[in-house]
Amino acid sequence: MNFVQEQPKIVINKSSTELLQHKIAKSVDTRGMCCPYPSFEAVKNMNSLNANDVLEVITDSDESALESIPSVCDRRKWEFLVIQEGKDLWKVRIKK
Repeated sequence: MNFVQEQPKIVINKSSTELLQHKIAKSVDTRGMCCPYPSFEAVKNMNSLNANDVLEVITDSDESALESIPSVCDRRKWEFLVIQEGKDLWKVRIKK
C-alpha cells in the first residue's frame, strides 16, 4: 500500500520566511475547538510571551486558520504564517 503524505505549504504569509526557522517558544493545540476559540487561545497565549517569541497554534478549523486568527494578528500588527499540513490541519506561527 502506498501512502502519499501531503507536503506542508504556506497559505498565508504576513511575515518573512525566517518565521519558519524561528524557534517556537510555545505550542497550543486547539484541535477540536470551533471558531472563535482558537483565536481566543492565540491572544491569551501571545499575551504571556515576550517580544520576538513565536507561538504556534495547531488547529483543524479552516475558519480559525484562514480567517479569525489572521484577522486578530492583523489588528495587533503581529507577524504570522499559516501553514497547511494536511486536509484539515493548519499550524499558525505568530510573532509579536
